[in-house]
Amino acid sequence: MSLLNQLFNRGVFRTKCKTCLSLAISRIKLLQNKRDVQLKQMRKEIAQFLQAGQEAIARIRVEHVIREQNIWAAYEILELF
Repeated sequence: MSLLNQLFNRGVFRTKCKTCLSLAISRIKLLQNKRDVQLKQMRKEIAQFLQAGQEAIARIRVEHVIREQNIWAAYEILELF
């Protein structure tokens, strides 16, 4: 057996690891919800900037939205594990 299998087959470590992973998943879901609310707000702000004719500021905000969307996608991938 490999070293990882030996570590994960121990009862105490296995249950402790499962508990930590489930807590991490719940934290990730909370962060996803928080970022989702922020993204919706940022999209509204971008629309307001575009209506006001402030394209330069809107472009900067769009870059930030794209970065946040990538982080959100990373959270989804982590949640699958």
